[in-house]
Amino acid sequence: MNSLPSLFLNDTIVTEIEAFCASDPEFMRTKQEFYKITYQIETLASPDLYDAFEKGLWAYLYRTADLYYLYGLGLRQDILWAMSK
Repeated sequence: MNSLPSLFLNDTIVTEIEAFCASDPEFMRTKQEFYKITYQIETLASPDLYDAFEKGLWAYLYRTADLYYLYGLGLRQDILWAMSK
């Protein structure tokens, strides 16, 4: 897969990422299980409550991923700075 054009043709990258994820059997099993559990929770609680939970969860997970990435960038910067001494 030549990913360089994907950097510039953003309308195709989503399709490529989805195809890449779909090619992973573990991802597909996890996705199916997630949607099964999602339906169960939504049925037991309410669609509105589940929607609020899911929005909060994704906001938390996205922010956590951002902070892990920023922390990693900081570590790399510290390592490069220490190596330049």
